[in-house]
Amino acid sequence: MTTTDTVQIRRRELSLGLAAALLGLPLAAHGAPQPPLTLALIELMPWATTTADGTQAGILVDTADALSLLSGVDLQLRLLPFPRGAAMLQQRQVDLMVALQAEQLDRVAVRLGPLSMEDIIVVGRAGTVLRAMSDLKGKIVGRLRNAEYAAEFAASTDIIKYDTSSYRQSLEMLRAGRLDAVVFIRSALLFTLKSMQLTQAAVGQPLLIGRTPLTMYATAACAATAAGQAIREACKILYRRQTVRALAELLNTEASELPTALSWRG
Repeated sequence: MTTTDTVQIRRRELSLGLAAALLGLPLAAHGAPQPPLTLALIELMPWATTTADGTQAGILVDTADALSLLSGVDLQLRLLPFPRGAAMLQQRQVDLMVALQAEQLDRVAVRLGPLSMEDIIVVGRAGTVLRAMSDLKGKIVGRLRNAEYAAEFAASTDIIKYDTSSYRQSLEMLRAGRLDAVVFIRSALLFTLKSMQLTQAAVGQPLLIGRTPLTMYATAACAATAAGQAIREACKILYRRQTVRALAELLNTEASELPTALSWRG
């Protein structure tokens, strides 16, 4: 059996498991149809992208499909850079947003619940070993622009933080010697290495600096509706089933590089 065959089987198992989970969600099974909600996703792979043929793909695009299936709520996706998505959520131009839990979002929106717990890691250049956060003192550490990642990292004034616009740019700057280290979500590092046809030997041994929830945020008005509550319940199911992690593992073990390979929508 090939790797692709194994991935296809696991994808079918996920799909069947989500369908079976519908039986445990009374709002979706028995409630009246809910009005559609707009959901902002960060436009950055492996999370979400629009392919050349106009198809939306990525871990969170498939997660949104599962949430819609479980809740009975039509989710209209908006793929946006983080700052624009956060601003639109604050201005109530979108109903929902998925992002790492962050103080700037906590101030303007309601947490409906976590979708997954994400490992936050720091990697140095190839061959380097980081043993503690203190090793980053005085170092230039790349991070995605506007990302908080983990509380201790965000609060540290001893680290020189350099904003980048993409995971790929972060890794390229690290390998070129322009950065001493880079902060990543673990699954995003694996995807970026794979997409650049690199192995983990291209970076140093990862240092785990925290675990942060990937969180579903909603406007206060949305959170108070039946549709918002249905999404909250669906998030609980996906969190319990570790669906986001399973999707990330599928993407990072898939032989094909095409992001559309993630989708189970048919």
